[in-house]
Amino acid sequence: MIGFFEYQYLKFKKNHLKNLVALAAADGHIHEDEVKYLYKIGEKYQLKPLQIKRILEERESAEPDIPEHHHQKVALLYDLIGMMMADNVIEDAEMDFCKKMVVKFGYKESLIGEMIDLFKKGIEDTEIWEKFLLSAEQHRLSIASW
Repeated sequence: MIGFFEYQYLKFKKNHLKNLVALAAADGHIHEDEVKYLYKIGEKYQLKPLQIKRILEERESAEPDIPEHHHQKVALLYDLIGMMMADNVIEDAEMDFCKKMVVKFGYKESLIGEMIDLFKKGIEDTEIWEKFLLSAEQHRLSIASW
C-alpha cells in the first residue's frame, strides 16, 4: 500500500511529465526525440516505462499543474525548455507555450533566454544549478503583475 506522501510525490512526478507532453504536443505532433527526452526525464523520476507510456497516450489537455515551490517551478520550466529543444527545432507554438508557462509560474519571459543558454551549456554540477536557482529569483513577477 502506498502512503500519502509517496502518493503525493508520484502525483507530482506524473504531473511534471504531463506538462512536458503538453508542450511536446503544442506544435501538433510529438517528435521521436521529444519522446526520448520524456523517457529520460521519466527515468530520472524513477517512473516505470509503462507509466510514461500511459502519460504519452493520454495527452490530456487539462490545465498545466503549477508546482508550489520555486525550485520545483524552475526545474519544470528547465525541463520544458529541454523538451522544446529536444528535436533541435523551436516551433512558434512551443515557444508560445513556454512563454505562457513562465508567466503562469510567476516569472518574467526573460527567464526563458537564460534557461535556453543554460540548457545549451549543460549543467555540470549542483553548484551551477544552485546559482541558477538564485538568479531565477530575479525574474519573479510582482504579485500585481499576475
